[in-house]
Amino acid sequence: MIVFTTPVYWYSIPAQIKGVINRIFSLVVGGKDISGKECALITCCEEEDMSVMDGVRIPMERMCALNKWKMVGEVLIPGVLNAGEIDKTDGCKKAAALADVI
Repeated sequence: MIVFTTPVYWYSIPAQIKGVINRIFSLVVGGKDISGKECALITCCEEEDMSVMDGVRIPMERMCALNKWKMVGEVLIPGVLNAGEIDKTDGCKKAAALADVI
């Protein structure tokens, strides 16, 4: 099981996560069969517009499809900028529910 947790930076995947994706892809290019894994995504952003997270969600979904992984869940949390604001959302409850599935 691979769980990616990340804030959204400039409507995209942070460089650190992109580096992990690139390393995973190098295994595929090298001929290693990494299919059959499960993946989940937990992300948040400052804005209320859920489409802001598309820059993270869509590449993650495509990576899973390319690698023949099953996306077991996504927790997308809008409206989180300052410390403590996550507590005003249902994001932690949704992440805990996803953890129960995993």
